[in-house]
Amino acid sequence: MAIITLAADATTLVLNGTAITDTPAGDTITLAPANPATGRNNAINGGININERSDRGIHDLTVRVQKYSESDSFLNTLLRESPPAIINGSAKTAYSRDGQDSEQSWLLEGGSFTTQPTDTQNDTDGNALMEYVIQFREASRNL
Repeated sequence: MAIITLAADATTLVLNGTAITDTPAGDTITLAPANPATGRNNAINGGININERSDRGIHDLTVRVQKYSESDSFLNTLLRESPPAIINGSAKTAYSRDGQDSEQSWLLEGGSFTTQPTDTQNDTDGNALMEYVIQFREASRNL
């Protein structure tokens, strides 16, 4: 079995040429498919028709950043642009498998904000956060 190791800060998110660096310690960046990969039609007598969906590459990126940070300011500026900003970028994760350094990368294309950001107030530990959701027309993973 392979031995795979990841550093705590192994993932880098870049949007429109700017690195998003002000994420809270221990938090995650989520990239979730918005649609199924295939469509299925089941017929009587066990027949099935499976087709690749043309919208299978659409993904929602959810990222939380420290409120008032440079990343928050950058994302807020993109959000307020008129006409809406088109967002492109990448998410890269460095890892080691059996001592060999490798990288997983996601190419993110044709993105836009789909919802207003969520504002989280926290009076316990000072992590006041802004959560942004960006939907990309195409997100492709490379290993």
